Amino acid sequence: MHPATLETDRGSFATLQARPDVGTPLGTVLLIPGWTGSKEDFTPLVHHLARYGWITVAVDLRGQYETPGPADPSAYTLAEFGADVVAMSKALGGYSQLVGHSFGGLVAREAVLTDPTVFSSITLLCSGPAAFSDEVTRQGLQMLAFGLENLPIEQVYDLKLDHDSKQPTYVAPAGDVAAFLRKRFTGNAPIGLAEITKRLLDTDDRTDQLAKSGVRAQVVYGETDDGWPLPVQEAMAEALGVQAQVIPSAGHSPAIDQPAATARILVDFFHKR
Repeated sequence: MHPATLETDRGSFATLQARPDVGTPLGTVLLIPGWTGSKEDFTPLVHHLARYGWITVAVDLRGQYETPGPADPSAYTLAEFGADVVAMSKALGGYSQLVGHSFGGLVAREAVLTDPTVFSSITLLCSGPAAFSDEVTRQGLQMLAFGLENLPIEQVYDLKLDHDSKQPTYVAPAGDVAAFLRKRFTGNAPIGLAEITKRLLDTDDRTDQLAKSGVRAQVVYGETDDGWPLPVQEAMAEALGVQAQVIPSAGHSPAIDQPAATARILVDFFHKR
């Protein structure tokens, strides 16, 4: 696996990429990260998918971590993100197996609806059909977006960390991981992260349109996923005409918690026709 810049007709994107060691690659997997995430969220999964024979590319979206983003809030609509992912797939030769984690699932869906001809499949990994509806969750997101628009991003991170560390389920990460998480969060374009946060508050359900796109869909989540409620993800799968698949001993980040099991579920789906 190695870092590489992906050049597209919509700009340059920071990526982590891996190719199979032997044989002809089976195709390309394009991995889209979630809210406050980055390409590094897929690191172990990239290794596994490459060993299965797939060229694997994990990306930072515009304004995320190591991909620069403009200061214009209008640059961070789902339509803009979706068009970027279409351009990424085209730059990689098209027909990508598209995997979107959490917020990245909303982006992946938008990309498929923008141009379904450049994707072979879409996997919604621990994602949902629309904005969050839980009022407590929405209030927290609203506060974070306000902070990002009005405070230095370093201060916003410290406030978020202080809040998170007081939760009963909080587990302090190792020192090197904690340092990376801070570096990543503060490396985001503040206005971009604020707008991504707002997309978790205002995105409409377009599952029915995805079901009609002609692109094969998969819904996967960790058994203890604490993002979108599991019944919501199950209903989304039903609307897509598929059965949701559950990864045991995994939470909201199966690519980190259970990368081998996640890779197996993905490649089985990629090969299915």
